[in-house]
Amino acid sequence: MRALIGGVGYPDLSDHSISWAVVQALESRTLPAGVAVEDLSYNPIAVAQRLDDEDDGERYDTLVLVSAVTRGRAAGTVTPYRWDRRLPADEAIQRAVTDAVTGIIYLDNTLVVVGHLGALPERVVVVEVEPLVEAFGSPMSRPVADQLEAVCDHAVRYAASPAASDTLPLCRLGGPMSVAHV
Repeated sequence: MRALIGGVGYPDLSDHSISWAVVQALESRTLPAGVAVEDLSYNPIAVAQRLDDEDDGERYDTLVLVSAVTRGRAAGTVTPYRWDRRLPADEAIQRAVTDAVTGIIYLDNTLVVVGHLGALPERVVVVEVEPLVEAFGSPMSRPVADQLEAVCDHAVRYAASPAASDTLPLCRLGGPMSVAHV
């Protein structure tokens, strides 16, 4: 079993930098065998190519994506779920690809584009954090910063254990409390 924990977000964008903080924190931990961590905050087309570059016997079985996403929950709310892999209509996929090539980094775009290109592993787990502050150069807000260790623990648990991730709800984009945003 191989799993990749990937952060999707922006550096130095207050709460939206939690994905970077998670990647940095996990890079200093001893991770379970078969679990890798990487920043995936770049063009989703390149993320698809990155995942496709794995040799057949070395492909990831699980992808855990961590990101701050505004969904209308209380600030600092952590929402893990398995993505059901349902893609939006063709027009929304085209918008996601257009956003990707123009440099927009957003969890939903990454999932839609990489999913559309067929590069996702069998299991896709998302760990979202509801942001409070979105301002360049600002530190993370207290409600989000206080969740850093919990988010790291969720990501490692779901990456290392398919049985643990199987207990999560299977949801469309946006998780169990939200409508899809694409």
